[in-house]
Amino acid sequence: MKKTIQIVLFSLLLIGGLLLRTIGLTRVPAGFFCDEAAIGYNAYTLLHTGADEYGKPFPLFFQSFGDYKDPVQIYTTIPYVALLGLSEVSTRLPSVVWGMLLLIVLYFLGKQIHSPVAGWGSAIAGATMPWLIHYNRIGFELNAYVFFFSLTVLFFLKAVQRKSWLIPAWIAAGITAYTYQPAKLLVPLLLVGIIIIYWKKLRGAKSFFIIGVLVFFALILPLLASFFTPEATARFVMVSVFSAKLSLSQTLFKIASNYFFQLSPQFFLVGEPTFITRHFTNGLLPLLPITIPLLCLGLLEVLFTCTKKESQLLLWWLLLYPIGGAVVAEAPFTNRAVIGAPFFALLIGIGLALVFKHSRHLHSKILIGFIMSVLFALNLTIFCQFYFKVYPLISSDFWGWQFGAKDIVGYFATHEANYDDEVMQGEFNEPEIFLKFYAPTQCKKCQIGDPESLYNPKRKQLFALTPEYIGKHSEFHYSIVKNILYPNATTAFYLVTVKK
Repeated sequence: MKKTIQIVLFSLLLIGGLLLRTIGLTRVPAGFFCDEAAIGYNAYTLLHTGADEYGKPFPLFFQSFGDYKDPVQIYTTIPYVALLGLSEVSTRLPSVVWGMLLLIVLYFLGKQIHSPVAGWGSAIAGATMPWLIHYNRIGFELNAYVFFFSLTVLFFLKAVQRKSWLIPAWIAAGITAYTYQPAKLLVPLLLVGIIIIYWKKLRGAKSFFIIGVLVFFALILPLLASFFTPEATARFVMVSVFSAKLSLSQTLFKIASNYFFQLSPQFFLVGEPTFITRHFTNGLLPLLPITIPLLCLGLLEVLFTCTKKESQLLLWWLLLYPIGGAVVAEAPFTNRAVIGAPFFALLIGIGLALVFKHSRHLHSKILIGFIMSVLFALNLTIFCQFYFKVYPLISSDFWGWQFGAKDIVGYFATHEANYDDEVMQGEFNEPEIFLKFYAPTQCKKCQIGDPESLYNPKRKQLFALTPEYIGKHSEFHYSIVKNILYPNATTAFYLVTVKK
């Protein structure tokens, strides 16, 4: 295939992946979670004050909701906020960009590990994988994590052939450690595996190896120092299986069951055992079902060629991928084990390459390619219909994306002069962050509460309340000012004035 044609086709692939990640970016998912708002708002305060939301100048870790967020996603959100202002779009766009850069990495990884066709297959699988599409549309830390983790693997593979790549590889590994909580555990394990597998090659580049190691430790030295403070481990302490206070045998069983569940058919064909619809449940699956046979074929190829260094690296990646989800107390797992997404994209790419490799005649290659393209397009269409039409209707409530804060605070900010108090009921995770995010310089009268705690007949007050609250508190008389609807047209909140 001529280079110009390859560039055109790859550009079309990137455009397709970009459309899947940006169409209706503020509508799907339907809502905006508190972690996203915290990342966007801290980028905003850094841009304008040089400090986080608590006034700490350029911190390494960001205090947030009782734990600490890692810095990479927040600092890399600053340019988007500077260009577009503080908004849902500017907060989610960095994740889109990480996702698009990952597709390029997947192409080169597939090509490096197996073949050019595997590179194309891996990039196509990544561009259309629900696991990546969903999280690339959300302003979460994990998007930077999966990109830099994959980039680290690519750079080390490059270093096996050209030793000067060792220094960029160690730098990428160091950055990965600051992206997301699981990286603190998985990056060292990844490096151990790479060094063991490629030791004979790496020791031949002694000077580059030593310089790279020194740079890596210089980068992570602040991280190592933070392990003696609550900052680096607070989140792990909150959600890990060790916080459940189980016996040793129960803890080991829980870790093992979590680990192997992520390798089970149920994980890929049914979804996660969780009621939290922000993640892969209620019909949202991590992979397109049509790609699973190719994945299995790619896995068999890796197993049958396990004497090859590249296959050993992939098998090591397979063993590492479930660990992030295994050590948490409960599902969801797809966010903590998101490094599995590029790994499975690579297996799908290898499987696709094998199908074409064993098709001996040109006409059979064309026929197989046509049939697979039709089935793939049909599967992708079904996913898009579900994700963009159905998913917003079933995932906007409290256990989903907690829709409504934008409309409430927006109304509060534009009608602030008409009221003495504007009160939003705390039916959100960490509701205060939404007052900061949606009205960083407005809404001075805004606060969190309800009529039970803040009603004052001498003040003109506007409350944002759920229908459930109003139904349970008949001691108040409510006059509806505005009705805020979920995407499924049911009422999320009423904006009301209150009398007792």
